[in-house]
Amino acid sequence: MKPEMDRKSGIILIFWWWTALAAILLYALPAPAAQDALEPVHTKDTVGVGMVVAGIQVIVKAPPDRIGDNEALARQLIAIKTGDFLTEDAIQTSIDALRLSNRFTAIDVDSRTTPEGEILVVTLTPQQTIEDIRIHGNEPIFEADILNQMTLYPGDPYTEQDLSEQEKAVVKRYKKAGYIDPKVSVEVLPHDEGENAVIVVDITKGPHYRLGNLTFEGRRGLSKAMLKLHMRVWRNTLWPTGRFSKYWLKKDMDSLLSYYRHKGFADAALSYRTAITEDGHHVDVMVSIDEGPRYEVSFVGHHRFWTFTLKKDVAIYSIGNRRNRGVRKTLSNIKQRYHDDGFLEARVEVKQSPVPDAPIPTTLLQFAIHEGPQTKVESVHISGNHSIEEQKIEKQMLTRLPGLLHDGAYVPETLEEDVFAVRTLYMREGFQEEDVNAKVDLSADKTQARVNVEISEGPRTLVESVVIKGLSVEGLIEENVKPRLAHKVGEPFRQSALEADKQTIASLVSEKGHPYVTVAAKDAFNADKTQATVEYTVDPGPLVTLGEIFISGNLRTKEHIIRRELAHEPGTLLSLQALNDGQRSLRDLSIFHDVNYRTIGLKEKADTVTQIVEIEEAKPYYAEFSLGYESDSGLYGKTKVGDHNLFGLAKDLWAGGEVSETGFKVESRLTEPRLFGTHIAATFGAYHEELTEFNQPFGTRTSGGSLTFGKDWGKHLTTALTFRLEKKDQFSADDRSSTDETEEDTRTIFVTTPFVRYDSRDDFVRPKEGLLSSFSVDLSKGIQNQLDDFVRYQFDTRYYLTPIERLTFAGLARFGKVISYSDTSNVPDDQLFFLGGIQDVRGYDENLLRFNIDGDPLGGQLAMVGSLEVRINLGYNFELAAFFDTGTVRETQEDFGSDNWRSSVGLGLRYITPIGPMGLLYGYKLDREEGESAGRLHVSIGYSF
Repeated sequence: MKPEMDRKSGIILIFWWWTALAAILLYALPAPAAQDALEPVHTKDTVGVGMVVAGIQVIVKAPPDRIGDNEALARQLIAIKTGDFLTEDAIQTSIDALRLSNRFTAIDVDSRTTPEGEILVVTLTPQQTIEDIRIHGNEPIFEADILNQMTLYPGDPYTEQDLSEQEKAVVKRYKKAGYIDPKVSVEVLPHDEGENAVIVVDITKGPHYRLGNLTFEGRRGLSKAMLKLHMRVWRNTLWPTGRFSKYWLKKDMDSLLSYYRHKGFADAALSYRTAITEDGHHVDVMVSIDEGPRYEVSFVGHHRFWTFTLKKDVAIYSIGNRRNRGVRKTLSNIKQRYHDDGFLEARVEVKQSPVPDAPIPTTLLQFAIHEGPQTKVESVHISGNHSIEEQKIEKQMLTRLPGLLHDGAYVPETLEEDVFAVRTLYMREGFQEEDVNAKVDLSADKTQARVNVEISEGPRTLVESVVIKGLSVEGLIEENVKPRLAHKVGEPFRQSALEADKQTIASLVSEKGHPYVTVAAKDAFNADKTQATVEYTVDPGPLVTLGEIFISGNLRTKEHIIRRELAHEPGTLLSLQALNDGQRSLRDLSIFHDVNYRTIGLKEKADTVTQIVEIEEAKPYYAEFSLGYESDSGLYGKTKVGDHNLFGLAKDLWAGGEVSETGFKVESRLTEPRLFGTHIAATFGAYHEELTEFNQPFGTRTSGGSLTFGKDWGKHLTTALTFRLEKKDQFSADDRSSTDETEEDTRTIFVTTPFVRYDSRDDFVRPKEGLLSSFSVDLSKGIQNQLDDFVRYQFDTRYYLTPIERLTFAGLARFGKVISYSDTSNVPDDQLFFLGGIQDVRGYDENLLRFNIDGDPLGGQLAMVGSLEVRINLGYNFELAAFFDTGTVRETQEDFGSDNWRSSVGLGLRYITPIGPMGLLYGYKLDREEGESAGRLHVSIGYSF
């Protein structure tokens, strides 16, 4: 027995030894730091579940200046009040709300027992907030591109784990750009506990890959030069710092495949291999090409459509022809085109045959079309309609007789849609048991279709009464709700409108502080279904108020500016529409990178909802500088610096200057986007300008100030009212000295300008569709002189149309008129209209469309311009332009020249940059006068219109 007892004792000893060792190791392990905890923790064993809450203690582990707001937010979010029974659900709801606020790194819940009950203790560690992100060494990639790659932004909270993720994201971006082994460090500058953090991103790009040898294997049908032009990785080698990137190589493969298909190689398949050269800095690329045969397409038997039209249906150029997919899609497209045009028996067959003696394997695809008869509508007869006029029914139908705007083709699917449309019409008119059928009689040769629409109306149901029950909402009575409903007494009853009415009632009730409202609808009919009673039952739910509004991320913007835009106050009735309007208003300020809302308590259907507004501010400061050349100003330089968020008050201040061969200008403007809390913008400006335009015998010096009030009326319409007070000197262009002439004395002028603009263009830089029209009136009054007593009208309209891809038409019409109301009826030279040059009638020298005997420009009190331009996208960001310009200057103060229209035609080539086009254009005069040149070459930045 002794050996057995010893064995048992040994086992027990080993067990206790391992237990002690485990306890020591567990005790030695460091406890997780509160700031590293990302998930809230509470220990159920220490929380007195089921006890009465005697009080709530909130402990915020932060510097004193950060405790107040965070404690207030926590108390607002904790769903437990003094006197409540403590439950696990209430604790979890509170933790979820605190977590959703995105304000705290660690959330700990505990309690302690007192004679009065349980004291709930909530300990919170606030998130660290980013004050600024400083990026070093990012060139040539823009800083904005780096920030877009990162998931952090100034104003956001962060953790240590977030920082390491930023490093990976930035490294990935640089490798995508072709850098071999970029090094990125993301660190936080030392700062006191509780202060906002400054993150520094240091980028060491290192060397980048360059393209080595580029070879094509299997290429026969297309030239190597054209293939290279379609590859960005090759085009990059034309630049001294051109980088190779696998990302762009993959894109190039898609571009090459598309190019091959476009050239008829529908079966083409491409792959590539890369190899790093011995120097480690170059990448050799071999593109393997299986071209397959080149396809040629022809059509026979087609009389209804042109070959050009049918080629639009050929799918092999876009999707290829692997496993004959492109051919099948083409057959389907052509059949559908004929079917939609009334050829109901059209057949399309395809014959594939090799082309003999072709230099490369070529397959002819010949689509043989058997059109068959075209069926047209001979008549449309409607019967059984006793309550709705035939003309009203016909307007619902697309099946019609041939006419000016309709070819009269009979298409069965269109007739089915017409039947549905007529049924919908009857349902809208209150016919709940309508029956609509269509029968078609075809002629023997199937060229004519007689359509008979047979209608069985059934009874028409009108609304006898509308009752709303349970509408016990302050400020909302039944008489105010009923006019907004689709159902009204005496009007048609519609089953589909019940749901819309429910939504209308719910929306109205919700805006009165009852977001949890429910609405039920019930209808009842009399015996013959000619009368219906509609009853809506409303359960408004509890009255919900907006609790506190907590704002974060506004590092620069004053909090009262944000609260002004929100347009709702804590303690008011909750309005979801007001919340949405406030968010939209904040974003419209354009000083924020992003605006997000969190509404805590809405999902839980709480009586009080807390709003958390998270702001990401855009960088407020900016500086711009440019150099260039334009035909109307010569060499120029411009600079501009500004602050979009002056003193954190959402005001925009900028100052700028420009100098050119025609003069200089300095200017500064301050804009208040919300004048007196409205959506009217007010802009105050001050400026000084000296200008001597090309070919003008005079120049002007202008100093002044302006005040503009503007408002946007929706997406397209803008109105403004501007007041200007100016001092103006007119001088001789030869010696720039003032003369004693009345016109050349210093003049003080006050100008009032109402302005309206409509802009529906699809793009501001390169418009292809839309309309831009503007109209302004200058009401000018001279101070102590009558020379500037005039009214100046200007109208400008531009229209853009792109009927097919790569082809855009642009048109311009411009009108200007000056009317003097002084005793002399004279208008100063600097207020007349001069034409000629890059901005209006190209091919003429600047301002020299009309000139006097000395060759000096003549301006008039009336000017009109018209232009038409055709813009053809050549690809690779190049654009070919052909234009026709015409204009006239009339009511001149010297009797030289002609009132006739003068015109020009021309061509131009533009290169489209991200900030607009740059181009060379040559205009040829169509009616040049003796001594004039044949035309002129213009250099332009941007479009003339």
